[in-house]
Amino acid sequence: MNPGDEKRVVFTFDVEPQLQGEEATLSLSVGDRDLREFASEKVKIPIESKGALEPATGAKKAGPTGATLYPGPTKEHAFGRLAPATSVKVLGRVGDMDKLELDDGRFAFAASAELAAGGTPKGAVRFEDLYSHAPPTLEVSAGALATRADKVKLTGVASDGERLLDLEIFVGSRKLFYKSNRDGADPKRMPFEYEAPLLPGMNAIIVVARENADTVTRRVLVVRRDGPSGELLKTPKNQDSLDDWLAGDTDE
Repeated sequence: MNPGDEKRVVFTFDVEPQLQGEEATLSLSVGDRDLREFASEKVKIPIESKGALEPATGAKKAGPTGATLYPGPTKEHAFGRLAPATSVKVLGRVGDMDKLELDDGRFAFAASAELAAGGTPKGAVRFEDLYSHAPPTLEVSAGALATRADKVKLTGVASDGERLLDLEIFVGSRKLFYKSNRDGADPKRMPFEYEAPLLPGMNAIIVVARENADTVTRRVLVVRRDGPSGELLKTPKNQDSLDDWLAGDTDE
């Protein structure tokens, strides 16, 4: 994707009868190798028994205040909102919720009370995305990306829209810094400073901010340590592979 691009992707899966429990857990990760930034999260999707869908046809439109979209016939986990007067095709009804067609193969439920009769749907339905939460935001800078010193100063700020749990810093596979935000002055924001030790050659420094154990943001900085006269130093063979870190495989 180019900078500024947006894409909406439909992801579907089947729930087999042998699934135990009341929810399915999906592990998602997004990374940018050029920016060396990665975010991961475990999304828990409730599994509900099949409801009785009453047949319905025709079209409706969102009321004067719009209509909230849900993935199922319960008012939980809202993911979008229709603008007032937006027309949609009706596929069926469950209780006081209407099943609506958004585009080819994608549907949503909305409260019948938020919809009115009428309207003429035209193609894919446009709606505003609603995000219930997001991974932490992480701003990090290094005093230098190439240095003759045996340390480099890191400064930054980690923040989260709900609650920032903690922050960790790795140099290679070594976790050398940890700061909890459980009793922090601001539960959603934490500035930090750290003098990270450097081995000769290339050093992968990984900063990890966590909202919880399943919602994580990583930022990777690659810092080169040179010799006293500025000569290039060979990276020790026991240094962790930078490709492993750029793939976001850090074990928190």
